[in-house]
Amino acid sequence: MQLNSALERVATIHQQHAIKCYLAVKSLKNMFNWPKEDWSTIENLIKIEEPKFDLKILQSNELPFEVIRRRRHWVLAHAIYPYAYFTMLDWFQESCSKKIFDYYLEQSTEKNEYLGHNVSILLAFIKAWDEVHTENQKLRFIERFCEFITATFYGNNHKSYPLHHDYKHLENFGINEVLKCALAQPGFWGHHIIALASITRAQSSLSETTFEKLLINLHEQCHWVYQDEMDQPHINELVEQVPSFKELECQCHKLLLNKKDNLHQITLAESIAYIFHRVDISQNNKLRLLEILKHYSKN
Repeated sequence: MQLNSALERVATIHQQHAIKCYLAVKSLKNMFNWPKEDWSTIENLIKIEEPKFDLKILQSNELPFEVIRRRRHWVLAHAIYPYAYFTMLDWFQESCSKKIFDYYLEQSTEKNEYLGHNVSILLAFIKAWDEVHTENQKLRFIERFCEFITATFYGNNHKSYPLHHDYKHLENFGINEVLKCALAQPGFWGHHIIALASITRAQSSLSETTFEKLLINLHEQCHWVYQDEMDQPHINELVEQVPSFKELECQCHKLLLNKKDNLHQITLAESIAYIFHRVDISQNNKLRLLEILKHYSKN
């Protein structure tokens, strides 16, 4: 899948995942040398979940609405479409992209959101921005970004759960402490692992305060009291092999090619593979990552 295609795919449930999946497929291709037919099958998971939207809403150098900047966040908070698209375009024209992204990163630290899409998808948009070069790509990016932030921030559709009564706040947070909890409680389709991979990958571009707050939020999510069994999977799969790259590749291949369920197969496989390659995680943690892959390739 090319970036242009990902930028033209729209959400059908809540938030668009195509850009995050596009980046995940690129990362997986750098790890695994699989046939072209396999990658086509994997990319088809995105096409099944998120349809292509060919209509171009934003046009170059065209603002058919008078954008009132003091009302910017009112328009976005209330998802006033199509006005919102032009409000976001005007913001990108008036300000540098980093200030816009930082604004929503700050929002992500302040509200702990179910599934962590306010973090993982936001970080995917930020990363993908570096690949945006043409005017067409920029305009499609702004459209999808606008849809994402109006569906996610400003308190819209906010969802969270209470913490377990015996939860203890840790004084010092680190990746390994959060990884331990995410492996014990991966969340719906491994979203705790997906979020952790996104945060870890972006560490060098985040301030120390932002990075720590995102880890704290994720640590809390791993200790939420969920109501749905799918949010608290019981993973008892046993992987008897030594946790090697070969076994990682085997389990990723099974997850991505043996099922045609949804696009989370892509982001989960890539997130696990990314964390698996960290030099500072234990063999037991690597084994647990393989067990999680095996669980989702069977269920």
